[in-house]
Amino acid sequence: MTTTEEATRQGNPLYTAAVLGWWLGEITEEEFRRLTDGHTVDVPDEVVESIRVMEEAGLHDQARALRARFMPVEVDHLKERVSKALGLDTESDDARGLAAELHTYRRVLNLDRLGVPRLQREARNAERRALYERYPEVLATAGLGRDTCLVSDLPITYLAIGYSRTGFSPEEADLVPYRGRASRGAPERTLLYAHPTQAEALLFPVDRERVSRWLVRNELVSRRVLDDAGGVAQWLVHQLGPSDGKALSHETRPAPGHPDLPVHELFGLLHSLSHQLLRALAVDSGYSETSLSEYLFPYDLAFAIYPNGGSEFSLGAMRTVLEQNLDAVVSRAVDNDSCLYDPNCMITNEGADHGCLQLPETACQSWNRNLSRWHLFGSPDGSKVGYWDPTL
Repeated sequence: MTTTEEATRQGNPLYTAAVLGWWLGEITEEEFRRLTDGHTVDVPDEVVESIRVMEEAGLHDQARALRARFMPVEVDHLKERVSKALGLDTESDDARGLAAELHTYRRVLNLDRLGVPRLQREARNAERRALYERYPEVLATAGLGRDTCLVSDLPITYLAIGYSRTGFSPEEADLVPYRGRASRGAPERTLLYAHPTQAEALLFPVDRERVSRWLVRNELVSRRVLDDAGGVAQWLVHQLGPSDGKALSHETRPAPGHPDLPVHELFGLLHSLSHQLLRALAVDSGYSETSLSEYLFPYDLAFAIYPNGGSEFSLGAMRTVLEQNLDAVVSRAVDNDSCLYDPNCMITNEGADHGCLQLPETACQSWNRNLSRWHLFGSPDGSKVGYWDPTL
């Protein structure tokens, strides 16, 4: 759901450059708001040149301080930096499409959040403070970001669309939309029944440096390529482009050497992490696996898990997990490397069936595609390094 304020910003002609600049770290959230609210001024040429010289000399802190003093943003400089980093003209359709993809995660980050630093500051007693002091190490061991947090009001819209099932994959479902009653001579309407609501969600960013090491160790991409791109997130954006990510849509793994293979494997890692954390959450949150859902943010290497009941009333179970036993949930996910059907599942299914990673359709965003415990724990023959391999 988009607020009136955000909708107004999206109508600003500088919106695309602002979103991409924010994502790249070229501007702050405050500068993004100032820019998209239309509060821009001309920056003196000598200031722009001084900032450029400082950045070329590696004096990034000094350049950032000088830039902050003379903000609002110098628009032409921002567009130039964005175009150089992403290889996109900020006025192009591709850039606008990419901005739309990246803006979703930015909006989530601007919701009311409760993170580990705040828990540590507001701990009620020494025991709680000691618990929260352990959280960062547990998250780091699992390759999850220290910015893991609770989003109290994640906006969710449930959409009802009629269909008939002829199989178990998206391609085997025939859409049969609801038809509205048309008056005489009027065109027939197609109806979509929407139920907007809000839900608590736990947001898990993934450690980007660890993802980089995982890609390099599995020979999916070289360290030099990642460094040249400016990091794994920028590399992923270059690979996916502004579309909905065709490289993610393969039902089966692309053949070795296929250009989509690295992205396909990276998405599989993110998807497998999400399912493994959801299963662990189901033990401690009070929700069953069928009552939880995932939302993946592939461009930002993050995922959210939230109750899928469609109710505006929440028992606060996700907050309770964050406040009382997030360390146990994360440790359970890392330690639970087995399946009821092992060793057959681990060998023949790459460790993904309904006894382990596969979830009910109500819980999975991507039809249980591209899941593998090999992504997490490594392959039985040692040919694939798992994300939770201690050597990473």
